Amino acid sequence: MNTKVILAATLCTTLWATAQHSGNANYTEASGNANYELQKGNANYGNNPYSVNRVNTLQTTSSTENEMVIVIKGIYNEKATTQVATFSVLQLGKSAEEATNLMDERINNVIKELDAYSKDIVVMTDMISFVPTYEYAVEKKIFNPKTYNEKPSGFELKKNLIIRFRTSRDMDKIISICGKNEIYDLAKVDYVTVNFDQIRAQMQRKALEQFKEMTANYSLLMNMDLSKKEKILQEGFNVSYPMESYRKYTAYAQASANFDPKSSVNDIKKNSTEYYNPALMKDHSFVINGDIAEPSIQAFYDLTIRIKLKEDQLPKNTIIRNNRYYIVTPAGDIKLLNL
Repeated sequence: MNTKVILAATLCTTLWATAQHSGNANYTEASGNANYELQKGNANYGNNPYSVNRVNTLQTTSSTENEMVIVIKGIYNEKATTQVATFSVLQLGKSAEEATNLMDERINNVIKELDAYSKDIVVMTDMISFVPTYEYAVEKKIFNPKTYNEKPSGFELKKNLIIRFRTSRDMDKIISICGKNEIYDLAKVDYVTVNFDQIRAQMQRKALEQFKEMTANYSLLMNMDLSKKEKILQEGFNVSYPMESYRKYTAYAQASANFDPKSSVNDIKKNSTEYYNPALMKDHSFVINGDIAEPSIQAFYDLTIRIKLKEDQLPKNTIIRNNRYYIVTPAGDIKLLNL
């Protein structure tokens, strides 16, 4: 009796410890109560049976008497060779000259400081808009008490500051330098790689290796040489960038409900942010560079092979002729000749 209680407590402790590593993104009010039940040593005692999480497998191979279908999927995690950050810069001025001078001063300061930090960082600008701003002026007339007319009050200049860099440490320095020059609006960060040809070729080779191994095993199981069977191939390739893989996340917290009846309660706004959520290996046959922790470019490859199991009755390139011959009798009748 004591042995069973100890085993149950040990198992539940292990499950709880494992759940802690999933992060707060999975921690909701419902799952919190469910995990609380698993902590109890008597969870599988009496009317509280312990339930096992059962995971269904994903089908990768299927066959009928006519054909076999093999699906091989792979992921390649690629570090970006370069990254491109785009900052939106806004400058106001009372005149066109003032707006352009102030904008040039801020951007030139950024370029000078980044050049002193690293010669590998490249800075470019992209002109977006340059328009006047207006305000209303009151004009009094003899027969009209008040009239509101627009008049130019200044100018608004917008540019994008495009910075190409290589490492996350470079990005930290870029943010610091831009912040000193009142450039705060980071519009996006693009990840760039020049290795797509090599990535696709490597994934094709990996898929071919797996296919050869699978056909050898299936040939042994089915007592036939699948390598000599007729095959039909279908191939797919796609890429996902880090910006497509971020998910929204709001911090979870729950206050105690034991309040003093005379006290007031102030709810604190929960922090809302995003986190990188890459595609997982669970429905793929292989992963290349699976240990990369930083946000990366993910290439996806799939190969579908249809193997014809039943051979045709006639050999290939056989021409079937279905000629029929008729004879016309003296009486004018048409008769089929059985040749």
